[in-house]
Amino acid sequence: MCLILSTIPAAADEEPKSTPTIDEALQIKEIEFEGIMEDSEGLIKSIIQTRVGEEISPYQLSQDSKNLYKDTGFFEEILVDVEPAEGGGLKVIYRLIPNPKIEGNINIIGNEQLKYKKIKEAISLKPGELFNGQRLWRSKQNVLKTYKEAGYYLAEVQTHKDINSDANTIAVTFEITEGQRIKVQEINFIGNDNLSPKSLSKQMKTRTGKHFDEIFFEEDLTILVRYYQDAGFNQARISKHEKRFSDDKTELMLDITIDEGPQFIVGKYTVELTHSEKPAFSEEKIRDILSPAEGEIFNRGEFEATLAEIEGEYQNKGYLLSQVDASPNFDEISGIVDLTLNINEGDVIVIGDVHINGLEKTKDNVIRRELDQLDIKPGEFYDVQALRKARQRVFRMGPFIRNVEFVPSNSEGAIRDLIVTITESPRTGLLSLGGGYGTEGGIFGVAQIGENNLWGRAFQVHLKGELGARDRHTGELRFSTPWILGTPTRFSTSLYNTQRTHRYYGSIFRDRGYDRYTYKRVGGSLTFGRPISKNTDLSIRLKNESVDASGSGVTTIEDRLTRSITLSLGRDTRDYQRSVHEPVSGSHNSLSYEYAGGFFGADNKFQKYSADSSWFLTSWFNHVLAGHVRTSYLSSQSTDWRFLYYERYRLGGIDTVRGYEDFEIFPINANGEINFNGGNKVLYANLEYRIPFANQLTGVLFFDIGQVWDESITNVFNEFQLKKGAGVGIRFDLMGMLARLEWGYGFDRTVEGGFGAAAENNFKLGVVDTQRVFENFTKAQEANEILRAAQDRLTNELKGIQQEIGTMEERLEKQRLFLDASETQTLEADIRLKGQELQGKLEIGQESIMAKREELLAPLTQDIENLLQQVGESEGYSLILEKRLVTLYVDPKYDLTEKVLTLLNDAYEKEKSKDAQQSATPPETETGKEGEKSN
Repeated sequence: MCLILSTIPAAADEEPKSTPTIDEALQIKEIEFEGIMEDSEGLIKSIIQTRVGEEISPYQLSQDSKNLYKDTGFFEEILVDVEPAEGGGLKVIYRLIPNPKIEGNINIIGNEQLKYKKIKEAISLKPGELFNGQRLWRSKQNVLKTYKEAGYYLAEVQTHKDINSDANTIAVTFEITEGQRIKVQEINFIGNDNLSPKSLSKQMKTRTGKHFDEIFFEEDLTILVRYYQDAGFNQARISKHEKRFSDDKTELMLDITIDEGPQFIVGKYTVELTHSEKPAFSEEKIRDILSPAEGEIFNRGEFEATLAEIEGEYQNKGYLLSQVDASPNFDEISGIVDLTLNINEGDVIVIGDVHINGLEKTKDNVIRRELDQLDIKPGEFYDVQALRKARQRVFRMGPFIRNVEFVPSNSEGAIRDLIVTITESPRTGLLSLGGGYGTEGGIFGVAQIGENNLWGRAFQVHLKGELGARDRHTGELRFSTPWILGTPTRFSTSLYNTQRTHRYYGSIFRDRGYDRYTYKRVGGSLTFGRPISKNTDLSIRLKNESVDASGSGVTTIEDRLTRSITLSLGRDTRDYQRSVHEPVSGSHNSLSYEYAGGFFGADNKFQKYSADSSWFLTSWFNHVLAGHVRTSYLSSQSTDWRFLYYERYRLGGIDTVRGYEDFEIFPINANGEINFNGGNKVLYANLEYRIPFANQLTGVLFFDIGQVWDESITNVFNEFQLKKGAGVGIRFDLMGMLARLEWGYGFDRTVEGGFGAAAENNFKLGVVDTQRVFENFTKAQEANEILRAAQDRLTNELKGIQQEIGTMEERLEKQRLFLDASETQTLEADIRLKGQELQGKLEIGQESIMAKREELLAPLTQDIENLLQQVGESEGYSLILEKRLVTLYVDPKYDLTEKVLTLLNDAYEKEKSKDAQQSATPPETETGKEGEKSN
């Protein structure tokens, strides 16, 4: 007796009723497995429910087959044989035919717009794993979904399988026809009675005329609801959204139906405080923070920010377990929302032990002493603001610190250990060789060697040398330590030899013979600093320096010696959360006094008084308003001002008043003339609005003012004509270093000897859309046509072979019952050979196309890079960036794409015209030459 069950059609749909007794002739005596794979026997036995000793059940055998096929995905086919067992009863044999193993990489052809890597992420099949038909189908659907999300609604995906029966392997190919990317034709809002379509559209990433992105659109629906909630419509929702396509499915119309609900006004606030002893904050203090105010429109985002601010105030006082919840009561009839704040202060959490983990080279006390200075030690309460400041201090010890984390232990109670986890840089030494080009110094080279954590004690030693083509020479040796003699007294010393040339680019300077001036400084300094409170620091600096100054318009000054002492008092309450370069709140204020000459001797005698103040305020959406003011006064006892030319004040440039060239703002004396020698009084201020786009990217809007006055102006308020500049910028946090790209407009900039408005780029930058250049560069289009034709030829050839394989397989299936074993094997061998031919054609064809692509497109890439370099050098660009990678918005005047395209296409047309002329001119023969000679 032999019973064969297949996994596809069920042997029986319902289990027959069991009999009270077992017929020994139908009792299962043995169960065997054929084709079982290594490490899978336990899994297989756990899935099947047929047991030795039970009566045979066709229904259960069918279910076992289905469950093995579905739950494992290991097998291409599962057969169950039932035959008589020795000694009576039945023997059940599970014949398992495993799926073939996926050989080589998953092949993807036809993808031009989406990268191979992105498509591969949507495919769950992996090389070396067993093939699974269900996963192949799901992968196909995922690839289609990926294209749909990118706006390619017309994309088609076909899958091809090439099976090697001998090796039991399979090669899988995804053939993609991308189609045209769909664009948004219109966006319609339905039900928006209170907010205009224009205001709603501004909130969305999806825009008319732009390509449609499914992921962006799903995000937009959430953004719209949030926008309504911030406008007081707390119950607003998107009740329906529909997509309508044009007839050719290249354009999309979006219909968004909104159920606005009522708009709510804040009625009254109720504050319910739960505290153990004396409350940390009074109810009045909490009410001062609350926003929006009673009677104002209920802005959900503003209110949630208020709750976060209140919770932050509690955490800064050590109430880490505080809970701030709100219970709103919305009255739909009156449109009033009453808000109850439930604040449970909890207990003040006190620091138990401080555990410092992760140190490999750095000594434990180097970190612990910084924490002690901020009262982060056993017995003190957890101060979140102090922890953030400690993080900043540890970071600023040097680049040998990569990360710092503070985490309270999970223990119960009011006393909890503080876990400090330090991630050190694996390399603390520095050896670098480099160079570059700058508009000021021309070509320069730099060499530097140093150690940032000498002996694990945060000692820093650096030796730096720099050599430039335009009188740019620097040599410097520096040493610094944050502590000396076991006290929080920082110490640094330096020896330096620096030569710089500053060039004047404005015509007003060159017309008066001021082309440039060069100064050379040789000297050294000693600096000591010590905190006198948690946020206040006192420092003293001793300097011994010799200076030469010379240049057109400047009297040559040789070997003027300066010996000075500088006293500085500073208070720093800045709070850093996102970056050590970008404070979000607090301030930094300092006063300094420099005294030169007198009992120190030397040539130069002067006194400098300076005051500097910076403050930071977090506004909505984590934006930061930053202000900075600096003023300084130089009192000279030297007999000639020229001896202090290099100490006097000039403004302009990225660090003072932007929108003006470096040192372009000079004082105007009492006679109304420009004093090109600089001033002895200076004042400038900067106001910035900083917008964080990401953790390492910040946008800046700025407004600067400043002016310089000389000795002839005794009352600056009578001549208080401040220069103004404004602009925008981008700042990058690059591995702990801050890169600034800023564009300024000087409203009162000197032009052609007069005063007028003119724009000045402190850093001239351009952008170019290289993808668009490639798409519209005639030579690239011709190259792509060649590649596309080659791809089409390969695709057609592969389709032909696939059709042959399909025909052969169909013929084999139809004739299998009429063929003997040898004829069947011959036909199967022919199919395998044809499959190997397909795989070979595919691999060779793809390699050939890739080689051709490299041959055609690599020179074009080089042509574009060469042209960009020429444009950058000829037009004075400091940096040219890829538009698609780095810009959210750019003024069209900075976009070089059209210019680059025009230059490339014009050059190519000239090249083709020249080639055509050469091919039309017949080559000169030797006979002709002989004739010319004889004539």
